[in-house]
Amino acid sequence: MNMVLISQNESHFSTQIRDSYTMDINIGPNVTNILQTLFYVVSPLVTLLAVSVAYIALIKQSRPHILIQYRPNPNIGTLIDLVIENLGSGLARNVKFSRPLPVNYFGNETADDGGIDILSEGLPAIAAGQHFIFCGGQFGGLNEKLQQPLEIQITYEYRNPLGIKRTRKETCILSVAHIRHMPSRDSAEHAIVDALKGPNTTTLQRIQRELANISRALGNIVETQENENTG
Repeated sequence: MNMVLISQNESHFSTQIRDSYTMDINIGPNVTNILQTLFYVVSPLVTLLAVSVAYIALIKQSRPHILIQYRPNPNIGTLIDLVIENLGSGLARNVKFSRPLPVNYFGNETADDGGIDILSEGLPAIAAGQHFIFCGGQFGGLNEKLQQPLEIQITYEYRNPLGIKRTRKETCILSVAHIRHMPSRDSAEHAIVDALKGPNTTTLQRIQRELANISRALGNIVETQENENTG
């Protein structure tokens, strides 16, 4: 009886092992199919995402960026320049401004008579890194002209990396408020020129006059010697 019971138990255990092995064999191909399906779905999505990121970066690198601002003249401390520049990497064509730009408004404390508004017709093109510089005037004149920050809409055309023409609009705020407390100083080159040509007597002007006197004296000596030799 015991022998029969043991034999039945061994047969039942062998059946369980066989069923478990058969189940493992059946599960294996299912997992492989699922992984292959996920790979076929995810791989194109990852590739598309990488291409999209690269294209967006290429668009940003090839897009112009136009900036308009007033900034102190680097040579003459009391003057302010109007600067229009393309800080982007692409060529901007048919550049238009929503309103003319004020220049030549002079006066340190209060505005002098004069001043004009320019570029109502815009600019034909601004290359990458190119800039246009106009004499804006002086702080008092520009501050009285503007009174409030002036909003300028800039519209231009450019071509994207695929060669398709696009139109882009940007906004700049023109103001001289940020220049009010900036230190103003003349460049060394301008200081030397002003010292030589200015109305006030300076050390350089004295040196210039002394050199002129020495030159005349030497000329007189040479002329005297030549007269004596000929006589």
